[in-house]
Amino acid sequence: MPNESRKARVSIRKNALVATIAILGSRIFGLVREQIFAIFFGASFALDAYIAAFRIPNLLRDLFAEGALSQSFITIFSQKNAQGKERDAYDIANTVSTFLILLLGLLVILGIVFSPFIVSLIANGFTGEKYHLTVQLNRILFPFILFVALAALLMGMLNAKNRFFLPQSASTLFNITSIGMGLLFAYWMAPDYISSIFNKLRGLPPAAAIPNPSTLSQAMTGMALGTLLGGFVQWLVQLPALYKLGYRPRLRFDFKNADFLKILALTLPAIIGGAGVQINVMINTVFASYLADGSISYMNYAFRFMQFPLGLFGVAIATASAPALAKMIIQDKKDDFQKTMRSSLQMSLFFSIPSMVGLILLATPIVSLIYEHGRFHAIDTAQTAIALQAFSAGIVGYSLIKIYQPAFLAFHDTKTPMTISLFSIMTNTALNYGLMVIMGFGHWGLALSTSCVATLNFILLAIYFEKKKMPGIWNQELWSQLGKCLLASLAMGLAVWGSFVWAQKLLVPSKILGQLFVVFLPIFVALPVYLGMGLLLKIPEVDFIINKIRRK
Repeated sequence: MPNESRKARVSIRKNALVATIAILGSRIFGLVREQIFAIFFGASFALDAYIAAFRIPNLLRDLFAEGALSQSFITIFSQKNAQGKERDAYDIANTVSTFLILLLGLLVILGIVFSPFIVSLIANGFTGEKYHLTVQLNRILFPFILFVALAALLMGMLNAKNRFFLPQSASTLFNITSIGMGLLFAYWMAPDYISSIFNKLRGLPPAAAIPNPSTLSQAMTGMALGTLLGGFVQWLVQLPALYKLGYRPRLRFDFKNADFLKILALTLPAIIGGAGVQINVMINTVFASYLADGSISYMNYAFRFMQFPLGLFGVAIATASAPALAKMIIQDKKDDFQKTMRSSLQMSLFFSIPSMVGLILLATPIVSLIYEHGRFHAIDTAQTAIALQAFSAGIVGYSLIKIYQPAFLAFHDTKTPMTISLFSIMTNTALNYGLMVIMGFGHWGLALSTSCVATLNFILLAIYFEKKKMPGIWNQELWSQLGKCLLASLAMGLAVWGSFVWAQKLLVPSKILGQLFVVFLPIFVALPVYLGMGLLLKIPEVDFIINKIRRK
């Protein structure tokens, strides 16, 4: 039994590494996508409108795609596979897919019809051209949720079959499609505007220095069409792999099936439990709509960038551990569950703490390097950087929440995360009002509020899980891991700051080379310092990484 437990933990580490490699490509192209928006739209009213319009589809995507329904489905699907009932598992998948098509199809129709009301609700501060553009983009983007929800079900099935690279790479194809086709549609709808930005990047005089609002709206409409097409591609690309594994997609209306009803029973309270972060982000949008133009864009750029390490490590580890934890509970291997849970938390701490420190210290040069081109200026860099620092303070909380959510689902408990999430939403609203309205912190106060609430959410989940579900996870070993990671990250942070200050004093012949040097020198210094401290402090993840490199 101990040997099986060790093999399970090693397998999760391997799968997490595979998922990390796949997610790396997705996050890189995700950053490229954000960079394209920064270059072509800066922090304009048009980008504010796009982000606000995408809030509701994004929220529903997280609920049905990456959140409650997906995790509930993966739990039951994995347990059926662990029992050798593959045919039943595929039947459940078709039933859930049919249910999603019917439910989300209806939501899409309602969303398109009532888009003006939705926009008034989530961006009440928008008026004039900004409001009308948001309504138009919201209608275009609403069908996106259907494609990505179905894509997430395929992703969960492949993960349960120990296929991690392809499903995590599907979002890479989403980003590539949305970038390429988005620019193509934008050029088709506003050729002079897109050409002027290209000319500026090439050092040629732009055709129009100050675009009119109508031109910006047309170009952004093209980008929204590209996003919608990217969601379709993300679903389509995963089908062949599952077809080879024996899955045959078809409509199945077996809504009285006991397993399907169990998924619904798990999902309904988990919708609120898993949506806390996104609901808080949407509440932030409501508050930020009353701030100056660009405030929503600053927060979006920062939040997306913060999600880069979160996706690489937090999501990858959670993706690898979720099917394993579900199988261990159905097989009554609680000791293995405890050790696997602890190992997942250790890995998450190992990666998330230095990520938090690095982003806080290097926020300004990183934002400048990635975004400060085209219509994105130095003032935009400064405003985005302080939001990134505020969001980065919550990386550890975000990462550990990702581990606890499937753990609660493995016990078929969704009410506890729901209750904690409701409390976090109320807390976030109160903090937003206090930090933005009373203290006048502006958009970065909203970001800081989100980070504080995410950390509180994790602490409450951990306390309850320890007391009611499985005591002993946070033992001396895990607390020791936390202390070691903090100590190693402190040493890394000192090295990063020292190399950053030194790099700034050097004269580099060109601006872009200077930006690259100021960003990458501290990163190259950080890696050996952190890993070296990890070896010195005997952090197990360092040995695992080094052994993998040696074998390769």
